[in-house]
Amino acid sequence: MKTNTDTAAASTPAAAPRAQAGPRKPLMALASALLLAGCAVKPEPFTSQDFAAAAVERKHAIGAEAPPVLRPMTLPDAVARAVKYNLDARVRVMEQAQALGQLDAAQWDLLPKIAAKAGYDVRSEYNSSVSRTLYSRTNSTSEPTFSSDREVINADLTLGWNLLDFGVGYFQAKVQADRTLIAAERRRKSLHVLTQDVRTAWWRAATAQRLRGDVASTLTAAKAALDALRREETEGLRNPIETLRQQRVLVEYMRQLETIEQDLAVAKAELASLIGVPPGTNFSIAVPADAAARAPKWAMPIARMEEVALLRNADLHESMYNERISVQETRKAIMRMLPGVGLSVGRNYNSNSFLVANDWYGGGAQIAWNLVNVLSGPEAVRAAQQGEDVAKARSLAMHMAVLSQAHIALRQYEIAVKQYERATDLNEIDRRVLAHSAARQAADAQGELERVANGTAMILSLLRRHQALAQVHAALGRIHATLGLDPLPDETADGDVQALAKAIERHFAGLEGGSLNAGGAPSSARK
Repeated sequence: MKTNTDTAAASTPAAAPRAQAGPRKPLMALASALLLAGCAVKPEPFTSQDFAAAAVERKHAIGAEAPPVLRPMTLPDAVARAVKYNLDARVRVMEQAQALGQLDAAQWDLLPKIAAKAGYDVRSEYNSSVSRTLYSRTNSTSEPTFSSDREVINADLTLGWNLLDFGVGYFQAKVQADRTLIAAERRRKSLHVLTQDVRTAWWRAATAQRLRGDVASTLTAAKAALDALRREETEGLRNPIETLRQQRVLVEYMRQLETIEQDLAVAKAELASLIGVPPGTNFSIAVPADAAARAPKWAMPIARMEEVALLRNADLHESMYNERISVQETRKAIMRMLPGVGLSVGRNYNSNSFLVANDWYGGGAQIAWNLVNVLSGPEAVRAAQQGEDVAKARSLAMHMAVLSQAHIALRQYEIAVKQYERATDLNEIDRRVLAHSAARQAADAQGELERVANGTAMILSLLRRHQALAQVHAALGRIHATLGLDPLPDETADGDVQALAKAIERHFAGLEGGSLNAGGAPSSARK
């Protein structure tokens, strides 16, 4: 015969599985549904309509903010529009803003962590239990007891601070601060490159606009002379060998003129892409007169150029910031080897009616030491120190490269100026030859052939003159980039393009001849 105790002992363990079997099925069903939902995700490629809509949207976005070009564009106008509306320049500005945002986010990691939690627990049965004796392993004869409600609400607000995380976060914030400065230096460098590209494209577009009429008129004259020679050949008025030889010369001149026309046809499109103007937009260039087109001056001694370059060069600044970052990485590696001390304090609440105090304050302190970090720490520190050595070597190599760039840039400028002077002399000679040729009143094909030849020679020499002048400006831009002389003034207002263009024009004039009156100190943090 079984006693009540045996009955309770036999029934109590069996009741527990039955009580737990209820909520297990819904949980398994929910897990199965989530698993099936995850397996049901398939790639969804864009359709042709999606690509077409995106293309239309991007096309309208290109140049949407740029105002129309209402007057002939000068070089400062082109640089100002490129600074404000060039898409690549905007990317650099966004990268700098992103770096600043990451620095702000990294500084929040230095503060203590404040965690607020709340929860709701419910059970189908009370959390009751029975006790069992230690030696005889028999269940207690008393009824099962419970000390918790079936529904419980709990919440806590805890402030925690880990000293190891604070130390690592501090050095990480220092690294991010230097990366912010690197982003600013890269933006400075991108502005130098953009200014050089705009200078070259602007002069190419100005040359195309200047030579368009001369090329067209000379081609027309060449075609007329070629038709006349072909008529003479057909009518047998002259020696056919001599006529064919002259025809060949004319066709060669026409080929050269058409090659010039094709090369210059894309110049305005290249400039439009740099200044943020939609392709196909019609605008004109304020082409300077031949007498006003002069080579910019530069008279700074090479010793002074070396000093300025070592002080302001953007690449050199970036290498020095990278060197400092490598030092912070070494300190982070050392910091990770130390034990972590955690401190916490908080306010807690629990709705359990069986508790004497439903809300209370709590605090604690703990120390944790990752022994794996201790074992691997020396290797990490050695690797970080090797990074320091590499950064120092790169910085030293960059110093040497900057000094070499200063000498090379100055030499390229001097060569470009000499080539421009020679191209100017040749163009002047060709102009005078063409003037004498036009003054002759010969109406025969030989005289027309001579005029076409002289006109073609004048166009070629004028093209070389403008190309040489563009090379002088490009060489001067390389000098400015090597010396770290920013193409923009220190104070750039967020006004219209014309105000910025006037400021850039004054800034360029201040840099004329190697003066640093308008150069200002390098503004690495310029936004």
